[in-house]
Amino acid sequence: MIISFSHLKKQFCVKTKMKRRLAFLSFISLALAFSACDSVPDGVVDNKFVDYKVVKLESPSSFVYSNPDSLFTASVTIQNVASVAQVWLSVKFVDGTSYVTRQVFLAKGTATQTSTIFTAKVPMSKRVSSGKYLVEFFVSDNIHVSPDNVSKVGEQVLVYDNNQTKYAPVISNLVLVDKVTRDTPFTFTVKVDDQNGPGDIAQVTFKLTRPDGTVVIPNPNTPNINYFLMVDNGDSVLGDAKAGDGIYSFKNTFGPTAQTGNWQFEFQAKDKSGEVSNVIKQTLGVN
Repeated sequence: MIISFSHLKKQFCVKTKMKRRLAFLSFISLALAFSACDSVPDGVVDNKFVDYKVVKLESPSSFVYSNPDSLFTASVTIQNVASVAQVWLSVKFVDGTSYVTRQVFLAKGTATQTSTIFTAKVPMSKRVSSGKYLVEFFVSDNIHVSPDNVSKVGEQVLVYDNNQTKYAPVISNLVLVDKVTRDTPFTFTVKVDDQNGPGDIAQVTFKLTRPDGTVVIPNPNTPNINYFLMVDNGDSVLGDAKAGDGIYSFKNTFGPTAQTGNWQFEFQAKDKSGEVSNVIKQTLGVN
């Protein structure tokens, strides 16, 4: 049997090319695998986590002004502070309508083997109205991105006395029509003054009594609240023409099924120290 040398050479070349091709494909597959690993986002393999623990909040339950811009002390005790970036507090009126300060940072202070105390001195001016305030505490961590790194960690009520003479608010100059037709919008206003300043006014309200003697409850879910709030915020939808001018307003419409007859309005104001004003009453005829 005679084997052609050229034939053997041809077979050898074919096999060699196939091996080279298989090797190249294996290299490409391996390179793609490494490339896929490199494209995994860092966050997926990041094993950092927030592990701080707030163990104590301290601020006074009451505070009386005694010196110019006197200070009260507040503190937060935290364990595992490595992930803590900043600690701060805010002080606002208990109903959230106004702030004394939005951000006072607490300084890192005394540290033990298990915890660290962050402390701040918070100024309370005599110009701040007496009343109940909410001290809220916040912590930001150094792991997450803002605003996801901020947590409210607690709050405490502060009863503040600015040690000034407390004057009750006074209401006057009621503007209210005598008669109105159902389905007809109308606006009424009342002037409110307070010798402790306009910022001392907490709320201006009116109660509304139907012709049959029943009192209107604004929200059935809160039956113990039998009054409506008037505004001095410049919201024309609510009937107020100018914000902060001491004139409180309300815009109303009696619906088509409202009782006809005489409705009684009763107006009163209260300041942040709890002092209440005089009462003004007026009757409005609805037809």
